[in-house]
Amino acid sequence: MELSAFRKRLKTGDVHLANREKLLEEYKYFASIARKSNMPNFRKYTSKLGELTNGNTTVTIIVMILLIPVIIMVMSIAMPVMLMLLLVFALTSMGKQSPEYKNYDYFHRIADAKLKLFDDKLSANFTFDGKDLVEEPLSYDDALVEGYMVKPFNKKASGRFTSMCAYDWQNVTNTDAFEFMGYKIYYEWRDDDGDTHEEVYFNGTIFKFRTSFTTNGAVHIMSTTTKKGVMGGEKEVNKFKKIKDKEVNIIDTENPYFAENFDTIATYDDEAYRFLTPSMIETLLNLRRDFFFAITLKGNVMTVAIDGNSFRNAGKDVMDVNKPYFGPKDPELEMNQEIDSCRKALISIYELKDILDPGARCN
Repeated sequence: MELSAFRKRLKTGDVHLANREKLLEEYKYFASIARKSNMPNFRKYTSKLGELTNGNTTVTIIVMILLIPVIIMVMSIAMPVMLMLLLVFALTSMGKQSPEYKNYDYFHRIADAKLKLFDDKLSANFTFDGKDLVEEPLSYDDALVEGYMVKPFNKKASGRFTSMCAYDWQNVTNTDAFEFMGYKIYYEWRDDDGDTHEEVYFNGTIFKFRTSFTTNGAVHIMSTTTKKGVMGGEKEVNKFKKIKDKEVNIIDTENPYFAENFDTIATYDDEAYRFLTPSMIETLLNLRRDFFFAITLKGNVMTVAIDGNSFRNAGKDVMDVNKPYFGPKDPELEMNQEIDSCRKALISIYELKDILDPGARCN
């Protein structure tokens, strides 16, 4: 299957040049209204070290290793003071942002505009539709649990997104359509001593793809782990919602390695076997070496949740849509770096799609 025009532009790195100049003006304006960070520029110091060692990588590494004891000693003495100064700085600087900064629409003027450099159909968006996972009218977080994508969480837990990105999602016939989000589900509380604690139920990335096929009912594929017992033996552990529903079928692929690494259930077993070909089983096992993930197939939507890791360059913070507290020191350099990171992330998203949707693989 040939690459679409959009995906070809991603490969070559083409962007709308006129829009890029407009975006650069936004970065410069945002830098002028936001506070400036006083944190040290470690990149500058490492480049200076490189100059002192005449660019010899081996010598640079040796010098850095020799400096580790000195750095540890200095940090052990200075760390409490630094933390205190940072706390004072944060408390005194809060609320001192300019009115222009407070009213600045970072989401649309930079985060969304940055994505549209590649294509007008790209946007900083994610559709929180529980129907992509389950039949019941549930909130998206509850649907993630019911759809065996995340482990059950405390009722007081909440979800927080960082990155968001969508391409032509409402076009149900476009197999290039996807949605992507960096997401964290967590519960934070204070103990009797006033110390803050956090329990994290999911912290990773969620991908949604329009598939080249349609699934009747739903198919759920869940990564498992092994845990050593008291007597030294190992047992399979599934951290997802317990499978009690008599309406679903437990799928046995007759592959012992797959059974050790995944639990699979489906509304209709034929739908699961249609997807879990020998080639796909091998693909999923290869992915499992590096990632803990869950997959739900429903209709023509495939949802993939990767916990605790990113898929290649598609990290959970790579397309951050939240307004940063500090402005960039070098607007053009930061913009170029972020554009490049976005492009690499978009390529990685499609790489995962091509791996998991064999009918839509592109050359």
